[in-house]
Amino acid sequence: MTREIDCAYCRGGDGLEDRLWTGEKCRVVLIHDTAFAGWCRVIWNYHARELTDLTRDERIHVMDVVAAVEAGLLDLLSPTKINIAALGTAAPHLHFHVIPRFADDPTFPDPVWLPATRASKRALPAGFADDMRRHLGML
Repeated sequence: MTREIDCAYCRGGDGLEDRLWTGEKCRVVLIHDTAFAGWCRVIWNYHARELTDLTRDERIHVMDVVAAVEAGLLDLLSPTKINIAALGTAAPHLHFHVIPRFADDPTFPDPVWLPATRASKRALPAGFADDMRRHLGML
C-alpha cells in the first residue's frame, strides 16, 4: 500500500470536510457539501481498492472505526437509522460513508443518492465536531 502526492485522498482534505480523528491507518472526516447533516466518511490512508486488499487485522480495525463513528452519531444525533456504504469509484482508497438518516431528510426513506424530495432543514448541534472528536478519542 502506498501514498501518492498527486492523490487527493493521500493529501487529505479539500476544504469541504473537517478532520474528526486521524489514526495511522485511517481517518474520519465530517462532510460539509451535503444536505445530510452528520455525514461522515472513514477513509483508509493508503491505496487499497477493496476491503479484501487489507489484512484481517486491518479489516477489523477499519470496521471498529466505522462502528465507533456509528455509535457517536447515534449518541449525539439520535437518528432514525444509520446508513453505511462502501461504493466503488475510480479513487484507489477504500472508504466508508456513515450517514445518519432522519424522517425529514431530503430522500428518506430512500437512499441518499436519489433526487431530493424535500429541502433539508436540519443543522448539526453546536459543538458537534468536538463532541464527535471526544467519542472517537477512545479509538
